[in-house]
Amino acid sequence: MKRKKVLVILGVLILLIVAILLTQRERVFYRIPFLAPEENVKLARLYFASPDADYLRVEARRILREESITDEAKALVEELIKGPRENLDPTIPPETQLRELYIVPEEKCVYLDFNQAFRTNHPGGSAGELLTIYSLVNTMIDNLEGIERVQILVESETIETLAGHIDITKPLSRNAPLVEY
Repeated sequence: MKRKKVLVILGVLILLIVAILLTQRERVFYRIPFLAPEENVKLARLYFASPDADYLRVEARRILREESITDEAKALVEELIKGPRENLDPTIPPETQLRELYIVPEEKCVYLDFNQAFRTNHPGGSAGELLTIYSLVNTMIDNLEGIERVQILVESETIETLAGHIDITKPLSRNAPLVEY
């Protein structure tokens, strides 16, 4: 009889401990601002390099909603420059600065004007250049309504290539085959 009481008490204690742990886990979950649903937050799809540098992979990230599409585009570029939070590789040199950003709605195009560090600090290579360019292009097109093309500039100038391999003299469209899901 004594053994049954001990087992019942142990069972009740285990249930209490489990209930407390579950409650604490939910409290911790809701305290994480990145996961908490908020009206002023938007879920963005950012593209970073896969660890083998063969593809782009999506990293979902919550960003603050901006009042204008131009401000939202700037926020997306800044997040790309900060680099990935997950197990992915950055595509843009951290010294890069966005000088200016223009959106031409009639052209359905966003113009991204970077400082010279974007070009001079780029590690190079055709794969690296491809991933950098389409990290920007795919991120802009996937997250900005009405945008279908992206033009990359350096110091307000159109350049032939970023690192010697890919023609960026004209606006570019999304590159879906480069994305690994």
